[in-house]
Amino acid sequence: MSEELPEALEGGEGPVDLALEVERALRWWPRLVGEPRLRGLRLGCDFGGNEQELAAMAGEISALGLPPRLQRLVIDRRRTWDLRDEDVLALDEARGQLSLAMDDPADAAPVLAALAVMLQRNPGLAAIDLSGNALGRNDLDPALAAVLAAGPWPQLRALALSCSRVHERDWVQWVATCSIEQVLGQCPSLVSLSLPRAELQLARLEHATLRELELGWLGMAPLGPTDRGEWSPTPTPRGSGLEFLRAARLPALERLAIDFQYDWYVGWQLADVEALCTATGLPRVTHVELRYCELGDALLRGLTQAPWAGQIERLELPGTEFDGETVAALVAARPRLARLRELWCFKPYELDDASWDALRATYEVRTPE
Repeated sequence: MSEELPEALEGGEGPVDLALEVERALRWWPRLVGEPRLRGLRLGCDFGGNEQELAAMAGEISALGLPPRLQRLVIDRRRTWDLRDEDVLALDEARGQLSLAMDDPADAAPVLAALAVMLQRNPGLAAIDLSGNALGRNDLDPALAAVLAAGPWPQLRALALSCSRVHERDWVQWVATCSIEQVLGQCPSLVSLSLPRAELQLARLEHATLRELELGWLGMAPLGPTDRGEWSPTPTPRGSGLEFLRAARLPALERLAIDFQYDWYVGWQLADVEALCTATGLPRVTHVELRYCELGDALLRGLTQAPWAGQIERLELPGTEFDGETVAALVAARPRLARLRELWCFKPYELDDASWDALRATYEVRTPE
């Protein structure tokens, strides 16, 4: 055996970070799982890919566990394919946050096994972030299955699902899950929930303590389609759209943020707008963000009649287009929107100056930075 590993683990009492080829790590795993100084571990592949060794590593992690104080595990396949990225599992003990970024959820057995172990070890987590970064569909249900198996989560305050690939060009990618309702049932103290673009299968969203709900692409640079010849309009399965908001029961919700970017890609429909504007289970929402909606006229006219319209204090509409008739509807609805103190929007490209002036005379219009 190489002397690299024993030299790194001998001499000194401080924390240790190791970088090993996965084949070598397999041979040392019975020793590594008992090493209390190991904080970071990077497992790399050779040019052959090491797929058999990675499958074996997943079995070893499931059977033997992880080093007791490990905080960061990286599976690095980048030497195999230029387009491959890392799988990263990271624990921030000070913040009580566990994050997982998978290059491809369909090919992430070792880091998913490690996720299951880490979740079992940390029942008091305050935040969980899960991300899939593959081209196309990213099924996060295997990761959420580990969350469910390790639950319940009485102290969890924030849950975020996302997909974000850093690349020289944009790719079509989306998250898929059918597990949100079950996971929310295990998180009685949840405050913040961030769900990304399609494909969400969700019949109804119900939670007693949730105060912030983000839907869409908020919190990251949008990675939309660039090749419409290869990807026809709305290539992603629609899932539930926003229909689940119609019957939502969110009595503590204060901030609702929906990002409608790339309308042709996600496939937003009038039914989504109607579900939002007829929702009766949002009695405390005061901060509403509706970004980049190509159905802006229907959205804003419906909003003036929404059951929750009278309680809005801040309305953000960056990138959402609307016409003069919609401005007239907003102006006429000023008594109903009596609590609205801040309206954040750009002037739509085709909106006439008179309508824009009327909007600014009626509301405190602020330009987004």
